[in-house]
Amino acid sequence: MGPGEQGLFLDLKGRGMTAEGINKMFPPPVYFTAWIDGAKVPAKAELMEALADSFKFPAYFGRNWDALLDCLRSLHEELPAGGYALVISNSASFLASSPKDLEDFADVAGEARAFLLEKSKTPFTVVLL
Repeated sequence: MGPGEQGLFLDLKGRGMTAEGINKMFPPPVYFTAWIDGAKVPAKAELMEALADSFKFPAYFGRNWDALLDCLRSLHEELPAGGYALVISNSASFLASSPKDLEDFADVAGEARAFLLEKSKTPFTVVLL
């Protein structure tokens, strides 16, 4: 079983995980790993910008939940890889000002994960640091 295959979120907070450690768990180029700083993502608007930059979403990305789901479901076509990891540093601050946005993000990410596993057999994991 590969990293993150048991669930969407892989909580590594407090384990002193470094970028090198993440690269060992999700080795490039097999995995595409996107990084965002949770301290800079207090709410949905910042999340959409951070994900668009990190995953190199197309310019037409609509920056809403439906558009995010579409782009995450298309990762295997737009960024071919054997799997995808979204690493969130400072995750205790991630969407801290909006619990509803955190819930919505978890729903969208979970739906995208299920789609990617079924459609292309590629895992999608959110790593919390």
